[in-house]
Amino acid sequence: MSGFLEIDVDDAQEHHRSESATFLDIRDPQSFSASHIRGAVHLSDANIEEVVASLDPKRPLIVYCYHGNSSRGGAGYFSSQGFAEVYSLRGGYEAWCSSTPDDT
Repeated sequence: MSGFLEIDVDDAQEHHRSESATFLDIRDPQSFSASHIRGAVHLSDANIEEVVASLDPKRPLIVYCYHGNSSRGGAGYFSSQGFAEVYSLRGGYEAWCSSTPDDT
């Protein structure tokens, strides 16, 4: 897979603070409902077409999962759909929570 980069939590937090990127959560619906990065969009097989159509392909996307493994596939998919700047969050939601426990 190519066309996307991995981003560490510190850089992702900067995007989050400046609201310069869209965060996509690809975890299961129950996990998303329990807790997620503030402002994140939940992405599932059921809503993928709607989400893809609603996003600006020029706006950076940060895809995250539990530990940063599955998000690579999601990031690759969005890159293949013509999104210009796509990242997979290194370490996933677990790394985010470890670094920013109050920003979910």
